[in-house]
Amino acid sequence: MTDESRREDVVTVDRTPPDEVFGLLANDVRVDILRALAETPDDSVSFSDLHDRVAVADSGNFNYHLERLRGSFVREADGYELTLAGEQIVGALLAGTYTADASVDQFELDWDCLLCGGTMTAAYREERAWITCRDCGKGARFPFPPGSLEQFDRAELPAAFARWLRTFVQRATTGFCYVCAGRVDGELARLPGGTEDDPKPSRVTYECRRCDRVTQFSGSTLATYYPEVEAFFFEHDLELLEGHASRAWSKLDEFDSEILSEDPPRLEVRFAFGGERVTAEITPDAEIETVRRCQTDGETGTER
Repeated sequence: MTDESRREDVVTVDRTPPDEVFGLLANDVRVDILRALAETPDDSVSFSDLHDRVAVADSGNFNYHLERLRGSFVREADGYELTLAGEQIVGALLAGTYTADASVDQFELDWDCLLCGGTMTAAYREERAWITCRDCGKGARFPFPPGSLEQFDRAELPAAFARWLRTFVQRATTGFCYVCAGRVDGELARLPGGTEDDPKPSRVTYECRRCDRVTQFSGSTLATYYPEVEAFFFEHDLELLEGHASRAWSKLDEFDSEILSEDPPRLEVRFAFGGERVTAEITPDAEIETVRRCQTDGETGTER
């Protein structure tokens, strides 16, 4: 490789210190400017039109605040428009990331706990959706934007939580941190175990190289949202988007896992319904390596 080609391969990113960037937003006028530009996200806005949208009488004062936003949050090109960072700030405001404090009291769901047969429930607190058993306390929790709650009736929340969880899982498995969009490294961090009274599900983790945030969920969840496995559920009318995946799991004829290796850890997850079985093998780095689909009577199936 020549020196010239090495230079072409280098990706350069100029960064502004975070305290300077967030300092730019410490003024109501600037936030109003971002909101005004977000009203027409696909069109640039002229200076005069933007000034009309923002309630600032002094055009000089308005221009000062607009100029402070240029570069980081606002781009000028035949008018003014939001940069990606500007769009994300407005999106975070709408999602309630910085402004909402929401909670939903626990309510019952329409399936039973796979571990103890108790009543499954949903709740929202601490910016997390909680899907747990009222009796044994086992279940799942995951981030959900507080500002989105007001868009749904309580009866619609299980489906909303399920759809959000799917995107949350798929963002991690495709390699991105849900907080900062940094690259993540996956690991099959725990094989299933525990005791009969206190079972421990498998766990996969995805640690961000940039912010160190760790995303985690069960190996069964990872396998469920893998495309070939997800297709199995949909083809058998086992709806994954009307409630947490455990709702669909509760309807299966077989739902189990087998430890293939402890060092390095490897796990096979099995799902069976209606005379057909699909299995997914999870590697040490939390990837799906092999998917097999076959008839439960032993007939030859397919393997990917």
